[in-house]
Amino acid sequence: MKFTFTFFIACIYSFSLIGSEWYNGNRDAGEVGVLDSLDIFNTITDIEKQMRGTVESQEQTSVTPISVHLRDSVQLQEREVSKGNAGFSDATVRRTDSNRLNSAKKQRTNYLDSLYVRKKNGTLELPDSLFRSPDLGGLTFKDTMIINPLFLPVVFTGKILPDDLSFYPPKEEDPYKGILISPENTFAPMLEKMAFIDEVRRQYWRQYPDRVKISVYHFDTIPRIDTQKDVIEKFNPFKELIKAERTAPLEPPAVKTVEIGRKYWILFGEHSLQFSQNYFSANWHKGGTSNLNFNNYHMIQANYQKNNIRFNNMLEWRFSIYNSPEDTIRNYRIGEDLIRYYGNLGIDAFIKKWSYSMNTEIKSQLFNNYPPNTTTLRSALLSPLYVNVGIGMRYGLDKKSKEIRYRRLRLTLDLSPLSVNYRYVANSKVDVGRYGIPEGKKSMLDLGSTITSIMTYDITRYISWNSRFKYFTAYDNVEAEFENTLNMMLSQYFSTRLYLNVRYDDTVDPDPTFKYFQINEVVSFGLNYKW
Repeated sequence: MKFTFTFFIACIYSFSLIGSEWYNGNRDAGEVGVLDSLDIFNTITDIEKQMRGTVESQEQTSVTPISVHLRDSVQLQEREVSKGNAGFSDATVRRTDSNRLNSAKKQRTNYLDSLYVRKKNGTLELPDSLFRSPDLGGLTFKDTMIINPLFLPVVFTGKILPDDLSFYPPKEEDPYKGILISPENTFAPMLEKMAFIDEVRRQYWRQYPDRVKISVYHFDTIPRIDTQKDVIEKFNPFKELIKAERTAPLEPPAVKTVEIGRKYWILFGEHSLQFSQNYFSANWHKGGTSNLNFNNYHMIQANYQKNNIRFNNMLEWRFSIYNSPEDTIRNYRIGEDLIRYYGNLGIDAFIKKWSYSMNTEIKSQLFNNYPPNTTTLRSALLSPLYVNVGIGMRYGLDKKSKEIRYRRLRLTLDLSPLSVNYRYVANSKVDVGRYGIPEGKKSMLDLGSTITSIMTYDITRYISWNSRFKYFTAYDNVEAEFENTLNMMLSQYFSTRLYLNVRYDDTVDPDPTFKYFQINEVVSFGLNYKW
């Protein structure tokens, strides 16, 4: 009676399942109607969806066998116990069930092992129903023509060598090692077919090159084939996840460009205002005269250089004034008054550091100068006026020390074998004989040779020595000057200056003490500025 009741309940449950599946199938068919080609194609190619549906259907159908198996085991156990069969005791049944469960656990090392059986080579044996679809009968491609690529016209693409070309011998490996699904049930056969078609085309290109009439260069547009690298870059999910956020655009801002032309003129200069002071008391044992001396020095240079042409210009003015207590006519006297222009025009020669040059020197003074306690005019503007013009060659040197920082030597040497030296006195009150001009004349012209050398030696960053030497000879008289200035800077704007000028001129009357030599020496302290 109990067995009949259980069988009746199982039949009712089976009929209900069959009826529900039939009802759902009719309802889905009524809602969907005619299947779309795209839906059918997705259903066929979506292997993951097919496997998930197969697993769900097997799990549903496995409920009834498991329940029936458990029911038969219980009935068999009760029947054997009632019969008193000693061979099938309760302990024996429990041991049999535990062995079965242990063997099932050992076999199910992977979830797919619970669904499919493995072959001898280790791959899963999938049912044929998984790869057969009854929907292929309704599949239509209205805009697609399915053909075999092997029978298309031969087009030369330039890929003579295979993609898997290797100079190493192939390794013998088991093709089924480490895989779950057999390659026959994947896209491997299709890939092998395409590889075979490519190999046939390469063989055809090599054996019958004269029959290949079409190349990819004959087409206006060539379809782009994505490489493996492009696919990885395009479908890389981490590229979007690991992305830096930019708060400011990386594009460079619009900058208004300005064209800077080359500068051919270079200007620089030096200015100084210095003083010196002496004081003697009235009872000083040796006597003396207290005085205050002001020295003014200004120098501006403008140099031009373009290609192999050089034009250097220098304008300087030296002026010193001091008080004169012993002069009863004036309270001051002028010590030095010199305004001078020196220019050099040169063209580079074929020898390095040498150039063909023409030198010009013009010098005079600005203010009137008188001897003490007299009204006799000694010198004035353009009285005297010295002009020297020479043609020759120039040597230039600019050398920096490699051992001591800021030590530098700059030297220019002008050799003028053909020179003109002109002297002129404009004021008639000035004694022309003092400047080597014969009596009754205002000017004198000499032809000869000139050597001029200018040196600037930076001993340290704060100590420099400037020297200028000029020698002119008319072959019967000589005029020479040797100027030296030692400048010691205490700071950027304060310095101490030692100036010594030695002059030789044998065209004038000799002095009882110094003969043809003339000496001017000044020591001063004050402001100094360079730019």
